[in-house]
Amino acid sequence: MNIHAKRIKDLQYMLKQNALDGLLMGRTLEIGFLTGFHLDDCVMLVTRSGAWVFMPKMFVDQFRSKIDFAVAVAADNAENCAAAKVKELKLKRAAFEPDSETYTRGTAWRKAGLIEKGGLTAALRAVKEGEEIELMRKSCRIAAKAFRLVKPHIKTGCTEMSVYRRLEDVMQAMGAKGPSFNLIVGFGPDSAMPHHETSERRLKNNEAVLLDYGCVYGHYCSDITRTYFHGRPTDEFKKIYGIVAAAQKAGVAKVKHGVRTRAVDAACRDLIADAGYGQYFMHGTGHGVGLEIHEFPRLNTTVEATLRAGMTVTVEPGIYLFGKFGVRIEDSVLVTRTGCEILTKTA
Repeated sequence: MNIHAKRIKDLQYMLKQNALDGLLMGRTLEIGFLTGFHLDDCVMLVTRSGAWVFMPKMFVDQFRSKIDFAVAVAADNAENCAAAKVKELKLKRAAFEPDSETYTRGTAWRKAGLIEKGGLTAALRAVKEGEEIELMRKSCRIAAKAFRLVKPHIKTGCTEMSVYRRLEDVMQAMGAKGPSFNLIVGFGPDSAMPHHETSERRLKNNEAVLLDYGCVYGHYCSDITRTYFHGRPTDEFKKIYGIVAAAQKAGVAKVKHGVRTRAVDAACRDLIADAGYGQYFMHGTGHGVGLEIHEFPRLNTTVEATLRAGMTVTVEPGIYLFGKFGVRIEDSVLVTRTGCEILTKTA
């Protein structure tokens, strides 16, 4: 069975499990995931027994030439036509996912009688299979290789933004569509801000360098962070780096099918806390990554979820000493039955 047809079948099964008659989707990402058709201005309706995509007339022939498991419907106003189809089919419990819709569309669909039900397609996307895994591997290999190619060019006097641009250029030269998020390049004290906005600050001798970046390849995102010291590392930096490296190793070792996500977070967090730096690790240990840079599941202290083989997640503990430096080490990993595969190896 075609992988996209299988995904629609899986979603139809989820509809039955959740006592829903149908699901409306208006975001390109979900429609592309389910059909392989990645074009804007479309709306998709999946019921327990069928699937329709409402689209501008100019897309219809292209869609029909590639896809026979969903019905293409020419529509001047895709949202209105989809809502009308729900009414025509007399779907009593049709839903939409509020987290993936615009405020305007969500408001219109609520008025049309649809209910809100989040997390269905996110759960479906969480476990990768087939070509998805190969695309994730390729995206991550590009990002990992970029570090090896760019690091020799990071020298005293260069700006954070110049490194940002070089990372982008190098990844695109290897086939990436573009960056998977606004890349973070932080020198010295800038590295101590987890969500630092890359600036024109110049690198000085004997400073920390933090690179948090990734790319998009075949619609799939990679995410990696590397930290190192430019010059002669201080004893304090070596100590902090050693703690974070040990925590990240412990977290990666914990990743396995059937393991609770909170257990992975605890493996990293407890080691850092035991070393006396618990208050300086102020974010979750990781997150799912795939078609979006942040996906289900989250690996933190509050989310209750279980890892499944085929999930791709990040493991990224850090310690941030404000005004001095920060250290974060992050890898994207593929969950397997026996452990995990590190997708972003740089050594």
